[in-house]
Amino acid sequence: MKLGKSLLLGSAAAFVATAGAQAADLPMRKAAPVEYVKVCDAYGAGFFYIPGTDTCIKIGGRVRADYSMSGTQTIYASNVMALNVAGVPVNRVGLPAGTLALPVANSVQGWNGAAVVADPSGANLRFIPNGSSNHAQNAYGWEARGRVDLDARTQSAWGTVQTVVSVRLARTTGVLNLSGPGLSAASASPTLEAAYIRFAGFTFGAAKDNFSFMPSTFYGAGHWSSFANGAKQLAYTAVFGGGFSATIAVQDATDTTAGGAVAANSVLLGLPVFNATAAGYVTAQSGPGISYAYNNLPQLNGTLALDQGWGTAQVMGAVGKAVGVNAAGTFDQDKTVWAIGAGLKLNLPTIAAGDVLYLNAAYANGMTEYTTNWTSFKSSDTNRNVGGYVNNHPSWISANVNGVDTIQTLKSWDIAALYTHYWTPSIRHSFLASYGQIDGTAASKAQVYGSSGAYGDAKVWNIGTQLAWLPVRNFEIGMEVLYARVEQDIRRLDYAVTPVLGTVPGATVVTREKAGNWTGRMRVERTF
Repeated sequence: MKLGKSLLLGSAAAFVATAGAQAADLPMRKAAPVEYVKVCDAYGAGFFYIPGTDTCIKIGGRVRADYSMSGTQTIYASNVMALNVAGVPVNRVGLPAGTLALPVANSVQGWNGAAVVADPSGANLRFIPNGSSNHAQNAYGWEARGRVDLDARTQSAWGTVQTVVSVRLARTTGVLNLSGPGLSAASASPTLEAAYIRFAGFTFGAAKDNFSFMPSTFYGAGHWSSFANGAKQLAYTAVFGGGFSATIAVQDATDTTAGGAVAANSVLLGLPVFNATAAGYVTAQSGPGISYAYNNLPQLNGTLALDQGWGTAQVMGAVGKAVGVNAAGTFDQDKTVWAIGAGLKLNLPTIAAGDVLYLNAAYANGMTEYTTNWTSFKSSDTNRNVGGYVNNHPSWISANVNGVDTIQTLKSWDIAALYTHYWTPSIRHSFLASYGQIDGTAASKAQVYGSSGAYGDAKVWNIGTQLAWLPVRNFEIGMEVLYARVEQDIRRLDYAVTPVLGTVPGATVVTREKAGNWTGRMRVERTF
């Protein structure tokens, strides 16, 4: 028995020794170390180190759904004139709906045979293009929007190098897209909200416009400067002691400018002339075919700000150049344009935590984009909220008045207030009020409505309220109601019916157009 145990133990020892020797001859494998994501707390919450680098990044974004309703929207003619079929030129008549159609040949007015309808008030004729009615207007709208934000930062011997990218996509239909007749198609094209590098006080790329101050929390509202997509720029910000800072920026004007318009009939101030050969009235001499050289000179913006515990105070300014040229070289004019503004943000924690009041005001000479903010490429009260067709104002008018080439600038100003109050930490309530005014130029006021460059004096204002429930942080469900109104001076032509010439234009009459409308919206939004 002892002999058997000795043989077994000896065999086992020999096997282990042999196996060990063979294992020593095999290649060694070492498990790769696991690299976990490491929190980067140098720049605030949400940042982490990109594995294998010393760069911190924050990934965020936003998803929101909007459901909007609008009041009745009335389409106004681009050039509505009164016609007394008895042959007397008047501007106020009361014809039954659809009883008259002006001839297509009357191209100076651009009616194209559209049916004339009477204004229920009996003040001015209206027309509905292509036979459409209010039933064909967009009374509600939908939007689904998604945005992705990336913020990467790296420390260097010269300070932090910051890189920011924000891209959004949206599918939008109905009144949130446009207010014209018929359905509006949905789209989901990407929009670059921001793409910039910030280093040693410099900003390179597309970032926030350097005139903007007060946020636009209401959809489609705000006569102050607010550009969701910012502006391409080269800027420098100097930070001083005591909370003072100053920024100077060279910006691409095409990202913000409302641009110019040509007073097409400016030679004769918009009035038709009699043509004996045609035996009738024809369009007055047309304009010089002006286009605009926006890149002739970059726009210069600047701000001076004071940040304190009580809030922020800021003054801002912008200067640029309006340039009008044509291919023939017969029109070549330029004029300096400018705007100034001031903003105040007051933190009101004594009322409730998170309460804040914004005040904003601005004046512009040739830069309506920094005051009334209702041109079609921005938050447009004209297209979305007002419910009527009123001309969008440019910033300047190119004209040839009595043989003299000129650029005339529109003067404008605005004032606005926005107050946000927290009834509880999860119930937020905002109130908005704003007013803006634009003064047309001599050439623009002389144009007949519907002609190029026809812009009279205008007033525009908004009031609104917004209530939101925040069940958890960065998630809200809210409702808002906004009322907007525009009043604008319009020059119109009267018409007369003569035995020889038939329908001919008569005198011009300036009328005050008024259009107001309300919009309601529900928003569900999640920021991450």
